[in-house]
Amino acid sequence: MATVNKNFRVKNGLVVEGSTATVNGFDILTKKDADQSYIVNLIGGTATSANEANKVVKRDGSGNFSAGTITANLTGNVTGNVTGNVTGNVTGNVTGTVSDISNHSTTALTEGTNLYYTAARAKEEAANLLVNAIKTNIEISKDGSNNLTITAENGVADSNTDQLSEGSSNLYFTNGRARSAISAGTGITYNAATGVVSVAANSFDAYGAASDALQDANDYTDSQIGDLITSDIGEGSNLYYTDARARGAVSAGSGLSYNSGTGAFSVNTDIIANKTYVDTAITNLVDGAPGILDTLNEISAAINDDANFFTTISNNLAGKLNLTGGTLTGALTLHADPSVALHAATKQYVDAGDTAAQAAAEATAAAALANVLDGDTDFTALDVNSVSRQVAATTGNIATAAVTTLLSWNKTNYRTAKVLVKAKHGSHTHVSELIVTLDTSDNIALNEYGITTTNGSLMTIDADIDSGNVRIRVTPTNNSTEVMAHATLLV
Repeated sequence: MATVNKNFRVKNGLVVEGSTATVNGFDILTKKDADQSYIVNLIGGTATSANEANKVVKRDGSGNFSAGTITANLTGNVTGNVTGNVTGNVTGNVTGTVSDISNHSTTALTEGTNLYYTAARAKEEAANLLVNAIKTNIEISKDGSNNLTITAENGVADSNTDQLSEGSSNLYFTNGRARSAISAGTGITYNAATGVVSVAANSFDAYGAASDALQDANDYTDSQIGDLITSDIGEGSNLYYTDARARGAVSAGSGLSYNSGTGAFSVNTDIIANKTYVDTAITNLVDGAPGILDTLNEISAAINDDANFFTTISNNLAGKLNLTGGTLTGALTLHADPSVALHAATKQYVDAGDTAAQAAAEATAAAALANVLDGDTDFTALDVNSVSRQVAATTGNIATAAVTTLLSWNKTNYRTAKVLVKAKHGSHTHVSELIVTLDTSDNIALNEYGITTTNGSLMTIDADIDSGNVRIRVTPTNNSTEVMAHATLLV
């Protein structure tokens, strides 16, 4: 039996076609009756709905069970009779009979037909008792706030002040008492004997008239100023605002132009280069050059940093023999292997028949190699190309983690594939093996298995159909991740 020293991850269901399985020396339990009994025995033996000690509690056929003292916090509705002690909090409605609520107060109970005491209720009841009481020569009435009014019939209500003696504090009214309680102030004269009040000459009237006039003047001035606007007041040294004055107070400096008529500033691109101007100039300079030659440094490296590159190339080409022929001015040095020297220097003089045979053999070998590389090679025992094809692909560096198409093929040609996918990020790798297949309705199924990682998952993998092609799609977990794949496609 093989031993794998790596985590084995199953993303969907796991089917084990066998009767037993172990993990770290312990049996894996299934849903068999024997396993269920084993679990029950571990926690106290046979389960029962009766109130028995050291037994697992279960519901009977009606969904009920018996219990003694239950210690727990109950949240929800408790429906039925609670017999015994419940230690803990009961949150929700209790429907049924509760034998003991000694640990609760009226604060926790909603008022029912037995009403709680309030001062208002007590006052109302007392008023009702007095109003309805049997009484003689006394009338008791109440208002909406239960305030009582008591009136004595043939007693206080039928009496007057002539029948009541004057007390020491509540004295009866007399003119003398009223007049002695009044005195005169500034500008006033008063006769306590007659109760006549007069205004002193040249005091109150003149002062009051002057005060009234001053107040009227102030009110008029405030009213007139409050109604004024700037259009009602001529312009002095403090000038009013106008757009023309504001625009005339501004001018343009170096690199800017200014229209004092409209107040608009603009950049003089002949002096200051803005971002758009610079971007356009750089784009025109690069002019679609490939990425490897779109900077001066890359161009310089391409010509070996040779400032006289054209002259150097011209001189080197001048010393080469033209393809159309020419005269060799120097001595030739033959290869140490005569056959190589002969092939290099005098191949054109070899027998014409041998040359043709060699060319045919080279062409056959090249074609065979191309077929092997393309997966198009036909074998005599089995035409592999008729049922399968080998393909490979790589995403290159995925700078920003996002869903990326790793591999695709025409769904008409190949309906099933086995794909080995590898992701690389930094020093870590993640390898998964996939099985992908399509049914006759083009429903696609993917099974990812054999997942092995050096330091956690580096990607998620999915498959879909887009524009007639089956696609293997990867989403890296991290930026700067490269993903590659090798697949065997089946028809």
